[in-house]
Amino acid sequence: MQGRKNPLIFLIEDSTVYKDLIVGYLQSKKFSNLKIFKNGEECLRHIHLNPDVIILDYSSEGINGLELMLQVERENSQIDFIFLSAQNNVDIAVRIMKLGAADYLVKNDQAPKKLVESLERLKESTTREKKSYGFKVGVIGFFILLFLIIMVITFLSVFFDMGL
Repeated sequence: MQGRKNPLIFLIEDSTVYKDLIVGYLQSKKFSNLKIFKNGEECLRHIHLNPDVIILDYSSEGINGLELMLQVERENSQIDFIFLSAQNNVDIAVRIMKLGAADYLVKNDQAPKKLVESLERLKESTTREKKSYGFKVGVIGFFILLFLIIMVITFLSVFFDMGL
């Protein structure tokens, strides 16, 4: 996730009932910045909005979830993907995760809860990455400043030694 407090989430779901269940649960957990699409093609038409996360199904009408993820990642590797699928196939899940998906969840009664947990983990990892980056920049800055101070002291000591 790009570190937004309320990340932009694209949800691709063709089942109205399941879509309503997921949207309602996400909103109850304060994930309200949602854009809903019936298929991957609709999602691609709005990809310029730069979502933080795309929640999609492995097997959907038209372009399947894996094809969509690979196509979007070629142009924007900052987007995270969570697969929410009825496909309960370990080989498919492993393959998708190896190709870069953040998570693979099977549609069942625990899926909404697991989806929120997955989104929270993504938010947390982004915050950790930012803190780590800030720390690295601070350490590098400190050593550059230390190097400059040593150089100035060395220059001044050489300069004043010559004047004596």
